[in-house]
Amino acid sequence: MSNFIQSEEENIRAPDEAIREILIDYDSNYEINFGFDYYNTEIIPNEDEYENELQLAIIESTKEQEAYEKTQLEKTNLRVQTFKDVLLKIKKISMFDKTFLEFCNIIEPIIDSYCACYIDVYECDKIMYDLIFGTLKTIRLTEVELMLFENLFVMEN
Repeated sequence: MSNFIQSEEENIRAPDEAIREILIDYDSNYEINFGFDYYNTEIIPNEDEYENELQLAIIESTKEQEAYEKTQLEKTNLRVQTFKDVLLKIKKISMFDKTFLEFCNIIEPIIDSYCACYIDVYECDKIMYDLIFGTLKTIRLTEVELMLFENLFVMEN
C-alpha cells in the first residue's frame, strides 16, 4: 500500500503561484456612467413643476378625448341619418311580410352596430350575402341606398 501512496504523491502537480490583486479603492464620489446620471437633480423637477406638468398633461388629454368624442358623435349622427330612410322602408315592409321580418331581424342589429361606430364593415359568407342583396332587390331602393348596403356588407374571401 505504501507504493500506491508514493506514486500518487509523485503525480500531484505543484501549486500555482500566488497572484496579488489590488482592489480598486471605492471612493464615495466615484460614479459609473451607464448613460444616465443618477445624481443629476436637474432631471427631477421640484414638486411645483411636477404638479404643473401633470395638470397640463391632464388638460391636454382631456381636450384630445373631447375632440375624439365629438368626431365620433358626428360620425355616428351621419351614419344614422344615411340609414334612417332605408330602415324605415324595411320596417314598413316587414310589418306585412313574415320573410321580410326575418330579414329585418338579421340586418337591423348589424346596421345598429355600424351606426354606433362599432364596426365599419360586416363580412358575411356567400349565402348570407346573396340573401341580403336578393331580398334588397325585391324592394324599391335608390342606387345610393343600395350602395350603402354594398359598402357595409362585404363577402368574405
